Amino acid sequence: MRGCLPPRSIFTLFATTLLLASCNRALEERVDRLEAELRGVRSDTRESVEKISSRVSVAEAKVEPTAGGKSLTDRIQTLENSFSDVLAMKSRIGEMVYLRANLQGHAPLLTDHGTFLVRIEGIDLDLTSEGYTVHLNFGNPQAITIQQFTLRGDFGGATPELPEGEEYSLRNEKIQAWEKTLKPFEAHLNKPLESFSWTPISINIKADHREDIEMIRFQMLIENAQLASTPVSGGSGEAESGSTFAHVNVDSKSASILKTEYGAFLISVKSAEQSDVGTKLHVEIGNPYGFTINQCRILGDYGQAIPKRAESTGEDDYNDKMAKWSASLQPFDSMISTKISNFRWSQATILIPAPVAEVKFLRCRLRVEDVSLPAATIDGKPALRPLGK
Repeated sequence: MRGCLPPRSIFTLFATTLLLASCNRALEERVDRLEAELRGVRSDTRESVEKISSRVSVAEAKVEPTAGGKSLTDRIQTLENSFSDVLAMKSRIGEMVYLRANLQGHAPLLTDHGTFLVRIEGIDLDLTSEGYTVHLNFGNPQAITIQQFTLRGDFGGATPELPEGEEYSLRNEKIQAWEKTLKPFEAHLNKPLESFSWTPISINIKADHREDIEMIRFQMLIENAQLASTPVSGGSGEAESGSTFAHVNVDSKSASILKTEYGAFLISVKSAEQSDVGTKLHVEIGNPYGFTINQCRILGDYGQAIPKRAESTGEDDYNDKMAKWSASLQPFDSMISTKISNFRWSQATILIPAPVAEVKFLRCRLRVEDVSLPAATIDGKPALRPLGK
């Protein structure tokens, strides 16, 4: 009969229909389960959100009356700002240098332009204005000249003596009480701090009594600086600028800075010895660089100690003494017979053609004539190779 399917085709069609109906029921059941789970999740989320909103409202209601009319967000912002201020203050305190009148040697002073050195040379009563004059000495080991800067800090009496076991920190009540007695000061200075040299600076402190200046702490805010340029003459390697000279007090235990075309070195006088040919100054020279100085010499002027401002009756008297002292300086030139090794202090001897009593001050510079760098090892031993050869 035309239009009738054979029995085999009818069976296949029926089986396919049953299979599709079964798949549809499985899909419908899965969709029903997913919708039920989604309704449960929405219900749980709605309850959680309502609970959180309720707790926030309760918290705001509790803190609002004590917040002085500020919202919780404003109070959090205030706390964040206060915390930032504390961190900034801690950072500023970390950059401060602490100086005491009887401090021996120098102290490091951290700035945005590197670390400088500073020490107190003396404190005098200021006869022209109120307060006292504090004489500072700044060492500039950087290759920049500081032209304008500000010293900002405070001063006060000596720190309280604490029993053994108590910590010197701001958490200590005695230190907190001492901190409250400190008085602020600020000094704007235009005197240049030449690179690789010491520069004396005097500031005025408005204090009623000398005992009020047992401690001075300050930070250095550099406002104007320029990269130092050292002109060199005729291949001799000697800089013509007067700032190349180091000022060395023979009786001082501190190190001074020797400026050269190879960088800055340190020199410290350890002892003076009288000999038949003059004064032998036994010194230590610090070399922070990777090369060894094989041959060098120290030359400049020597003489008596620099006149002290405190021993003068006034500014004119002090200037007159300084002029006479400067004119009395005598020249010297001494070869260094020992090598100045890299990365360490090396002992050396400077010969001055004068008695020990006449050698209390040196205005000198270091002339480097031959240096060498470590070369590649040869048979496991390091070899030295002179620079430029």
